Amino acid sequence: MPAMATTHRPAGLHLHIDPFSGIAGDMFLGALLDLGADLDRLKHDLGHLGIADPFELTVARVQKCGVGGVDLKVHTEHTHQHTHNHSHGHGHSHSHSHSHEHTHSHGHDHHGHHHGKEKHSHTHEHHHDHAHGDHGHHHHHVGYREIMAMVEKMPVSDAGKQRAAAVVTKLADAESRVHAVDREKIHFHEVGAVDSIVDMLGSILALEQLGVATVSSGPVPLSRGYVKCAHGLMPVPAPATAYLLEGVPTVGVDRTGELVTPTGAALIAGLVETTGGRFGPPPTMTLQGVGYGAGDRDDPHVPNLLRLMLGRLSHAGDLGPTTPAMTKPHPHQHDHGHGHEHSHTHTHADAHADQTAAADPA
Repeated sequence: MPAMATTHRPAGLHLHIDPFSGIAGDMFLGALLDLGADLDRLKHDLGHLGIADPFELTVARVQKCGVGGVDLKVHTEHTHQHTHNHSHGHGHSHSHSHSHEHTHSHGHDHHGHHHGKEKHSHTHEHHHDHAHGDHGHHHHHVGYREIMAMVEKMPVSDAGKQRAAAVVTKLADAESRVHAVDREKIHFHEVGAVDSIVDMLGSILALEQLGVATVSSGPVPLSRGYVKCAHGLMPVPAPATAYLLEGVPTVGVDRTGELVTPTGAALIAGLVETTGGRFGPPPTMTLQGVGYGAGDRDDPHVPNLLRLMLGRLSHAGDLGPTTPAMTKPHPHQHDHGHGHEHSHTHTHADAHADQTAAADPA
């Protein structure tokens, strides 16, 4: 498809995340490109961060349930073509070519789920015995310190680096809790981690291009079911995702499969926290753009899309009400006309009850 059109936007804008069908890192970055972030500039800036293994970004415009969006993919070199000579004991040897697909995802297999491609960090090495000897394909391991060094190289403001550091740290902390090891000992296998690194750091670069100052988000949908991993089946949301969503308003939806990936959860939690945002309905603002990022799987009932809304707040710093999940109950005295008063506790959530209903895409 043609390169994404570049839109020069003023600084100080607000971004509202509408995760009506979930969120993954590639969906978030794709939606930012749909809003007008410059793909060529993004590729240039990512290329100078020291990501060891080669990768390629591609974008395509797709439709999900009739709604258009940007499908972004991070292509890495984890399909290795090898030519081997084999003696089969019948007097001659011959060569053939084959490929080895290496999926290094610890926790669960993202290739088969709702969004399709993100990887988990892990704390052990994968050994591949192909019964053909050593083919010499080596992969780099990237630790938390190495990724934070990439953050320092990013051509963004100090605020942008703070955002990136928060997102990376939240993901590393969640993985360290899952594996019961110190954050500094978490190692992201480069073949698996390059997707997440590009999605996280690329998103921060794109936000800076678009002039985003503050971020808010609607409640995050939680589905049900299981996802397959190397050690069996894991419940949805995956363990790291569940940790990342602590303190984040969620809403249960009657859907199966993974709607929220660890990288997507880290982006929501880290960006809302570091920009002084909040969770709730979109604030009062003048919309300047709406972008959609597409996931891989097609759902016949719900567009597999993430929606981002970019605009200028009508009143600077006024992000409006929070979701009911974020309100604190408080007691009130009421006279019901029957000769005495009594107190009870409530949250005044009625005014926003439609937000919870609207967030349920089922």
